Amino acid sequence: MILSNGQFRFVFRPRDYEAAVAFYRVGLGLPVDHEWDYGGGDQGIVFYAGSGMIELLGRSPGDPYVKPQGVDMLIQVDSADRWFVLAGERNLPVALEPTTFPWGHRIVRLMDPDGILVSLFEVISPAH
Repeated sequence: MILSNGQFRFVFRPRDYEAAVAFYRVGLGLPVDHEWDYGGGDQGIVFYAGSGMIELLGRSPGDPYVKPQGVDMLIQVDSADRWFVLAGERNLPVALEPTTFPWGHRIVRLMDPDGILVSLFEVISPAH
């Protein structure tokens, strides 16, 4: 059985739910699929990100925070350089200025409020 049909979601519970929502909604401008808030930490938001989705979930009061580790995100964009300028205008933390890599990507790397590295890449012609 092949699992190629259907959704792919990257799901995590941020330390500061509102800061994470602002990073993805306002900072990156990702479109929202849906969101909810039933109180007591039962809240969430699902963003479209390329062909996948990013889902942020609230934490119930008293739930320990577990920092995401060993994960990064990559989202394809039209222009890494344009996103570098936007990151400056939107006060988004830049971890790597636009850099061209030999495999044919130009990448700007941002850091989300939980320390997740978010690489915004554009496909360019690989160097010969």
